[in-house]
Amino acid sequence: MVKGSCLCGQIEYEVELISEKTFNCHCSFCRKAHGSAFVTVTLAKGNTLKITKGENLLKEHKNDLGGFRAFCSNCGTRLMNYPQDKSLYLAIVLSTVDTPIDFRPSAHVNVESKATWHEPYDGIPSFQGLPDGAL
Repeated sequence: MVKGSCLCGQIEYEVELISEKTFNCHCSFCRKAHGSAFVTVTLAKGNTLKITKGENLLKEHKNDLGGFRAFCSNCGTRLMNYPQDKSLYLAIVLSTVDTPIDFRPSAHVNVESKATWHEPYDGIPSFQGLPDGAL
């Protein structure tokens, strides 16, 4: 289990990450939501999530695909993404994890919609969508 929090510290969580499923996501949804070229996410076991502080501040935005993006309603920090059935998986925004980690992204994903002004760095593979077995 790792611990994480939002920028203002009003929300804290614990979750079990699946370290080998860490990706730099370049999709247009992630780019807009984070205001950056990509976001690094690590998949987690949905049934392991425990909001330990500030659950009342955790808000959701439902996207056009039926998935959710959860964020702190106080500071706006994006914490995670998930499908309607959270028990399937969570995509935890790795920058919100406070516990030291010793793993790195294994791939760039959704590069078909990457920012035109950004080239993913070499050293890890790039995929048009999600690699087989990602979820």
